[in-house]
Amino acid sequence: MKYILEPVSKNQIIEFLGCRKKTDILIGTDFLTSGDSYKMSLDELNEILHLQKNIKVSLKINRLFHEKELEQLINYLKQIDFNKIKFVFYSDLCLIDIFSMLNIDDKLVYDAYTYTTNYLDVLEYSRYNKYVVVSNQISTSEIASLTNKTNNVIIYGFGKSVIFYSKRPLLSNYFKYRNLNYDANDRNYNLKEEFREDLYHIYEDEHGSYVYEPKYYYLFDELKDLNNVDYLILNSTSLNAKQYKQVVNAYLNNNFEKLLEINIPLYKGIMETKSVLLKSEVE
Repeated sequence: MKYILEPVSKNQIIEFLGCRKKTDILIGTDFLTSGDSYKMSLDELNEILHLQKNIKVSLKINRLFHEKELEQLINYLKQIDFNKIKFVFYSDLCLIDIFSMLNIDDKLVYDAYTYTTNYLDVLEYSRYNKYVVVSNQISTSEIASLTNKTNNVIIYGFGKSVIFYSKRPLLSNYFKYRNLNYDANDRNYNLKEEFREDLYHIYEDEHGSYVYEPKYYYLFDELKDLNNVDYLILNSTSLNAKQYKQVVNAYLNNNFEKLLEINIPLYKGIMETKSVLLKSEVE
């Protein structure tokens, strides 16, 4: 099993490019990528692509595009040297036709986030993708059952999930309504419920607003029991460079104790339980 890393800075990307262990790197850009992750400019991306000695960089395109953006999207993609891109992770199905038109449809990885929850989903999407990413919102037993019946699967092994998304600029609207002179694009805002202690990270960019789960989900010992999984994604949302490097080192060295030493809240989340409960099972 190889690891797909999401570095939190340009310097960390360059550092991980030199990693000799089984790692690839997933990079987003300011136009193609949404959410609280590090995003490069197009020029910076092309610079990184030409720095790599072996092809290790994949491109993250997790935005949903409007009709009026499609021409801009096509022109943007034409400026990327896809000969130096390993995989293209995408969520918007319109990109299948665009990639086919650009003759780069042999690198596609479909990531529907929470929607790919059974092996028939994976089999269908595998017909026109090199890999399919399985939802992290199903239990470990369900992931194991799914991967036993399929090939060409990628899973999330660590990170935070988006639990709410809106195209609206929620922080900007709130600060305007409350007459607060705050930067809506700051990464340090959290929501807190009245009767719970958890903090839910909220982030806004030019593509919308995102609320993340309060803790970091993880798979570790369970990984040895999963079949037909080629890659494991280590997500870096809300982590600084030091914390993320510690996470990566814990996985690369198969040292769970090192993961526990990082000062971040960990939990199994929905991975410990079935995602669908019947009434008869809880009575």
